[in-house]
Amino acid sequence: MKRFLPGALACALMAAAGAAGAQTLGAAARASADGWIGREASQLLMQLRVDGGRVQIEEDDATLETRYTWRTVVPAYTEQVKVGGGEFLYMEPTGTSGERPVFAPIIVEDVHHAEQHRCDITYIADRDGVVRRWQHRGPHCDTDIVGPDARRPGRSTPTASRNQGH
Repeated sequence: MKRFLPGALACALMAAAGAAGAQTLGAAARASADGWIGREASQLLMQLRVDGGRVQIEEDDATLETRYTWRTVVPAYTEQVKVGGGEFLYMEPTGTSGERPVFAPIIVEDVHHAEQHRCDITYIADRDGVVRRWQHRGPHCDTDIVGPDARRPGRSTPTASRNQGH
């Protein structure tokens, strides 16, 4: 019994850590987000995609902070899926030239997919417009968070190198 309790406790702690780890951010994404700390928020707006309503900006008059939130999603879409048909039925005579195959009509069905949330990343800038911290939420932030472009730090055009979603 004495050996069972420490082992059971260790297993429980490992399971809890695994569940918590599933919600944490990976080292590369964390480094990308941390790369914005200490930079001017204007650099965020110059380097990350802002078209199509990708960024929401909120100002807090009480703290004089500004929150810049990028949301990545897979937009809702409809696809046509074959549900039947297309099977060979018979050979049909074509007159003097021979025969041609006849197939059953293909039956398709529309399948609607709802919008899927990927990641929200919020950078919080102080009253001077300098990013001081960030927050994230979503299941795909590890792949969607983009850091400053280290290859061209002085460049002022959009340079996001990872998928920013829609």
